[in-house]
Amino acid sequence: MAPMKREQIVSPKTQMPKGYAFLPKGNRYKTLHCRRLTHEAGKTLYIVEDRNTTLGLRVPKSIFFQVQSDAKDTLSTRRAAVEQRDAALIRKAELELNTLFPKIPSAERKVVLRQAFQKYSKRVGRSGQTPMPRKVQLAVIAHVRHKHTDYDRLLMKGMDRDDARRAIVGPMQEVLRAWGAKGGKLF
Repeated sequence: MAPMKREQIVSPKTQMPKGYAFLPKGNRYKTLHCRRLTHEAGKTLYIVEDRNTTLGLRVPKSIFFQVQSDAKDTLSTRRAAVEQRDAALIRKAELELNTLFPKIPSAERKVVLRQAFQKYSKRVGRSGQTPMPRKVQLAVIAHVRHKHTDYDRLLMKGMDRDDARRAIVGPMQEVLRAWGAKGGKLF
């Protein structure tokens, strides 16, 4: 039989239940494991919220200390796994970049990959929903727009974003074609 999930939302001012500890929001590993183990133990998990913002969890102390210890023991392994996933993402993006823009200069390739796939940047390369070919295409287009056209200067002069984008279509397509992109309208 599956453990019963018992969760309660409480205020930070609510008294801490006896035998519980507070886990602040922010560490995904600890949050997921504390939540899972608390549910498996059949204990109540308290979600601490203030004005609809989650601040953290109140979990049984035994689970809190077990997860703290496990997190410390597995940190280097988890970091290595993340680095491997990130490196694989960059390799996949580079292969796609070489396919879509085979003549892109090496220095430009490095800049596009570094910027678009920068961790925690919320840039297109980190989007989980966008297919890799589209991520690469959007990253290259953004790079060309900002580094090879007057786009930023036009914006600083007060031009509307859409008008500025229309004004730079020609120069952008020239650069993209020079980098080996195929087709009529490239973006």
